[in-house]
Amino acid sequence: MNKEFAKKMIRAEILRYQAIKEILPEGMKHRVETLERDAGNLLKDIAMEIISENFSQQENVSRPDQDNTGKTEDKKAVKRVDVDFN
Repeated sequence: MNKEFAKKMIRAEILRYQAIKEILPEGMKHRVETLERDAGNLLKDIAMEIISENFSQQENVSRPDQDNTGKTEDKKAVKRVDVDFN
């Protein structure tokens, strides 16, 4: 799929969505707009949470915790799993 075709398809879907919104009753249109706003805010919150998690993980990697012996302590735990192939 070439880029120009993809752009036109996206634009067509946007126009179709706007046309559907125009024929909705006012009460329903208000609900849809509220839903759009809430969904946008939710996506912003998710993006900010992911960014802050990545930032805190990068800080932990750059400054690992150390115990009294001076060795770095890894916070990840490894558990042994027994697998029975019978």
